[in-house]
Amino acid sequence: MGLQQSRLNNALQIRTGDQRESSTDSNVYVILHDTSETKSEMILLDNWCRNDFKIGALDTFNIKLPDSFTEVSKIEIWTEPCSIELTSSNWYIDTIKFVRRFKGESVMFPVFRWIKPKHHYYIYPWDTFLPQNDPDEKQREGEIDYKREIYQIKYAEGAPILCESLPIDEEFSAKYMWNMLTNKLDVILRGIYTRIITDSWKTLDDLTNVYQEEKLTEPESVKFWREDTWFGYQRLNGCNPTVITLCEEIPSKLGVDDEVLKPVLKGETLEDLIKKKRLFYTDLDILEGITHREDLDMCVPIALFMLNSKDDLVPIAIQLQQQKGPDNPIFLPTDDHYVWTLAKMWYNLADSSFHQSLVHLGLTHLLMEGVILAMHRNISVSHPLYKLLAPHTLFLLAINSRGFKKLVSPGGWVDKTMTIGIDGMFQLIYKGVQLWDFSIDGNLPKEFARRKVDDPNVLPKYYFRDDSLTLYNCILKYVSSYIDVYYGADKDVVEDWELQNWAECISKEPKPEDGGIGIKGLPMKDGKGHMPSKEQLKLFITTVLFTCSVSHAHANFLQYEEYAFPANYPSMIRTPLLKDKNPRKEEDLMAALPDKATTLDVMAITNLLSAKTTKSLGDFETQYIYDPKALVCVKEFQMNLKAISDKIRKRNKTLEKAYNVLDPVNIPNAISI
Repeated sequence: MGLQQSRLNNALQIRTGDQRESSTDSNVYVILHDTSETKSEMILLDNWCRNDFKIGALDTFNIKLPDSFTEVSKIEIWTEPCSIELTSSNWYIDTIKFVRRFKGESVMFPVFRWIKPKHHYYIYPWDTFLPQNDPDEKQREGEIDYKREIYQIKYAEGAPILCESLPIDEEFSAKYMWNMLTNKLDVILRGIYTRIITDSWKTLDDLTNVYQEEKLTEPESVKFWREDTWFGYQRLNGCNPTVITLCEEIPSKLGVDDEVLKPVLKGETLEDLIKKKRLFYTDLDILEGITHREDLDMCVPIALFMLNSKDDLVPIAIQLQQQKGPDNPIFLPTDDHYVWTLAKMWYNLADSSFHQSLVHLGLTHLLMEGVILAMHRNISVSHPLYKLLAPHTLFLLAINSRGFKKLVSPGGWVDKTMTIGIDGMFQLIYKGVQLWDFSIDGNLPKEFARRKVDDPNVLPKYYFRDDSLTLYNCILKYVSSYIDVYYGADKDVVEDWELQNWAECISKEPKPEDGGIGIKGLPMKDGKGHMPSKEQLKLFITTVLFTCSVSHAHANFLQYEEYAFPANYPSMIRTPLLKDKNPRKEEDLMAALPDKATTLDVMAITNLLSAKTTKSLGDFETQYIYDPKALVCVKEFQMNLKAISDKIRKRNKTLEKAYNVLDPVNIPNAISI
């Protein structure tokens, strides 16, 4: 091999991002620096007669290095505008890979930056540093300043924190957008076709005729929705499994006692059930005072449940309003069949309003939008925490922006299909987020303990609890091992000013002059959010990662199964609130259901929202972590997720109804739908 050929036996592989306007026609130059302070010549990266650096492209360039060149320590890269440019002057690079072919070695340089013309960037192997250890602090500070310019916070009284305008970095990739649009078109076409071939809803049998399309499948709830065991199952493993609480004392506002419940207690007393830890309740009092559509009614229910002899949770009493009174009776399973059925439907109307507003939109999509906005405004792309969290922020801001335009806008889907409407939804979100606390609500074991349902022997069929706790501990283990790689001691956490600025931003008041997000529960110091230790940091990052993946999965991916049959989980009831126990008929139930157009709108949108469109937890769309020490943590995380998936599938084979929504293969990495 000749000397010239030996010198060219090195290559740079550069991947341009797939964001809009990420390509460049500029002249691209590099200088490679080694560990002995030797550097290459200035190298123009240009493949003859090829159009390099197009969107999403991987370009390879043979390069010449000095004979004395040792190990590459950094790459200096910049662009100079050419005489005629057809693309943006800025260029987005995903990664640079340095390859020494004759040695069979390579080094990765994660970039994930916009390269501005004539500005020299210095990129280091694996590009993962705490700010106090970064060899190029000035470059890092400049990049954060730029991020603060493009990630502006939008404030509005009584409204959630949002991004002022969507940065190019956050827009959907062309492939994802195409898939989403074609899926949406498919849903709309199915909806139009269904509207043509079906009659108006006269009986429940007429309603089920809609499930004739190949993809608009019949939800399982059609089979079970009348059963009390199903109603109890919804509290444990449905869209909103976050309210059920062990009853240690009958709430004073609930008008029940042993005499009232004698027809359903089967010889037991409430005191007996309490002692045996077999009595539970739900209270949706947070809905009190929330506005709703003026032409429709809403309730604020409390319900009492017990475990039967088969350990199934069953309802034994429903009170539709908070305060006892003659027009607020206690509904029992022994009441007239259609009265009891309507009472359960009214309860589920309130529950679906709570679920869609708070459990789903408020405490996953919008809560995390504020946290991630604060991250972008304070954490460098070179920070190890950015590398860890970036796969779990994919498309979050984009789907929120799209959702507000298409679904949660005046006259949009929520206003058309939900009793609560967008005004009530925003009130409930604002109220719920103000109450939410990182240290309790964000700490899953504490949240279950607060409701006194953390013991696996209590509510043995609470699969949501069992699977979510297993996944929480798996994520905590992953986060802990990763953080241990970069933070040797608590001192390193305290001295990480980017992290401390992030914590302060999250905790500050959500006002333009304060620039905060306004979330409670982080540790405080001198009245500011503060991260004092590795232990606190691990819990905080675990909450963010868990919320962006597991919490959103359980709130989102059961929507079609629950909502697509409106008698099962109604988002709207058209008749007046049930205030007496006078016998009803099926016609009364049918009159309560949404009309045909509303029903089909709910089916179409929940079908779309329930579609998993991105990769599974641990299988990342984009790799940000390249540091070999950290890759060990990722590999272990993936292996643990596989073991959890195997265990869940084995358990599900023994169940009458499989609970698979929290099987890791069904959980996306991020809130991307």
